[in-house]
Amino acid sequence: METNNPIPEYISVYLRGAANEEQKSQATAWLKSPENLKVYLELKKINSLTTDLNMLQQFDVKVGKRKVLKKFRNNRSKIIAAWVQRVAAILFIPVLFGGIWYYIQQNKFRRDLDKLMVTQEIVTQPGTKTHLFLPDSTEVWLNSSSTIRFPSVFSGRDRRVTLIGQAYFKVFHNKQKPFIVNTSFLEVEALGTSFDLSAYTDDYKISTTLEEGKVKVTDKKDTEKVMYLNPDNQINLSIADRLYSTQKVRVKDVIAWKDGILVFNQTPFYEVATKLGRWFNADIQITDKSIANYRFTGTFTSENLDQVMELLTISAPIAFSSSKRKALEDKSFTKQEIRIWGNPNAKINLK
Repeated sequence: METNNPIPEYISVYLRGAANEEQKSQATAWLKSPENLKVYLELKKINSLTTDLNMLQQFDVKVGKRKVLKKFRNNRSKIIAAWVQRVAAILFIPVLFGGIWYYIQQNKFRRDLDKLMVTQEIVTQPGTKTHLFLPDSTEVWLNSSSTIRFPSVFSGRDRRVTLIGQAYFKVFHNKQKPFIVNTSFLEVEALGTSFDLSAYTDDYKISTTLEEGKVKVTDKKDTEKVMYLNPDNQINLSIADRLYSTQKVRVKDVIAWKDGILVFNQTPFYEVATKLGRWFNADIQITDKSIANYRFTGTFTSENLDQVMELLTISAPIAFSSSKRKALEDKSFTKQEIRIWGNPNAKINLK
């Protein structure tokens, strides 16, 4: 069965038996829906099948036979040796049947897994972030306004996920199963790697930043265009002209967002406005093109949006206007609107 309905992160935690009291309460409420309960039971069955399959995969026919023979290796008597060979042959018969049973069961489990496969989707709203683990124990931090989709079980030859937005991946090492992230324009393949991938659909570029390990970046339109990235480097794809560039970066600044810190280092102001808009769930527009490419450097930690804007006027030649959020009938609020323009008379503090 396959579903496109997003499965909350707390359900995955609840399924693993690691939920706190709040997550247990949320899971209980979610499971009151018959449709949700059906999906949960299927996920539970998948977990059980996966556990059984892992136990079966630990069984090795050759190793079993070798252990039987090794047990009697020190006795050099020809008579005993012949007897050992007969015993080993007798003991090998159930081992052989066990191997056949394993093969049959393994194929059965795979068919069951295919039938029960569920696509999970985690979505972060503007102004929020989340931390999760994929089925293979890969650790993921998902940035604001982002979506990640992945199967409930990585049953094929690779571990493939789809990303819209930005995420930091700490990939669980498995040399036999490459970890691949799909975006709209490129694929990033990694083995035992920590990297950041920013692939928002409304951005001017897609950026892959490597912290450790090695990744392979492949253009989806031109699969012969393959690039390899080394640690402390970043590959950028310009969406408009589909040109790639590589640069050395301070990785800790690029991935600081996952720890609640925004770092800008000679960043064009249009990128600053876009990131601040996602970070604070605000509509921030630059109305003066003359400052769009102004390079800004600065770090924000616990400041709110109004404080950030005031600080920007001190360190950048800008002025701005701001509207207050308004309450709607459904008890939600409108986005705060910020308009920015150039201010040639600004007294900039560069300290």
